[in-house]
Amino acid sequence: MTETEQDPPPRRPGDGLRRAAEDPPAYGLFLVSGSALLAEAAAYTRIDWAVIDMEGAAMTKADALHQAQALAGTGVAPIVRVPRLDRHDIEFALDLGVAGVMVPKVDRAEDAARAARFSHYPPQGGRGVNPIRASAYYSASDRYFEAANREVLCVVQIESREGVHNAGEIARTDGVDLLFIGTGDLAMDLGQPGRPGGPAFDEARQAVLAACAAAGKPAGIFAPSTGLARQYAKEGFRFIAVGNEVKFFVQSAALAVTMLRKQ
Repeated sequence: MTETEQDPPPRRPGDGLRRAAEDPPAYGLFLVSGSALLAEAAAYTRIDWAVIDMEGAAMTKADALHQAQALAGTGVAPIVRVPRLDRHDIEFALDLGVAGVMVPKVDRAEDAARAARFSHYPPQGGRGVNPIRASAYYSASDRYFEAANREVLCVVQIESREGVHNAGEIARTDGVDLLFIGTGDLAMDLGQPGRPGGPAFDEARQAVLAACAAAGKPAGIFAPSTGLARQYAKEGFRFIAVGNEVKFFVQSAALAVTMLRKQ
């Protein structure tokens, strides 16, 4: 049976996420445990997206694959944060069939252009061709190739003074869909480790938000608390992370134990 005769449904990994990122904001989690079980459980929290974090977590390529499989069909858009701005890492992540990639520590427009080029097939980019899972195991290759450049998201992270300074050029880079502020690294680079707030941080955050607005692209950010998540949403951020699964486990368990000991 030919691909046309099979007529499989097209894989459109970024559709739901693009709609959710308009209004209201799209809320998500970072997945840092490498556990497919917890990735699957996260899908029941009503989040819009989840970042499979290959930069900050000790996980293998197989772990990333299994988490992507766990999120399949759940309505949660999986995104892989790659370890670095590297062609192989980006191509591997996208070949898993995820909704997009998040590239850390993008400081200059040329960095953003490389990320975009590695995320798109020719003629828009130079992504290699090996979409085994992304093409529904070769049953929908033509459909995937037709849709991938339009639907797969290229998210770049702003995590330094330099990145903030160049946010306007980064946001205007063709093929970059969204700028995401890494609050922890940005606060560290601003000389206030662990304190993503205050005048310097507020000015940097607003500069990135303004750069995205001028380029007609959404802005994202990591919110350390629900209060900050609400504030960021009011400011105009449309792609907001509210924590990670390990942090929520520790907080919930600690609260339960504290309440029991008080009794």
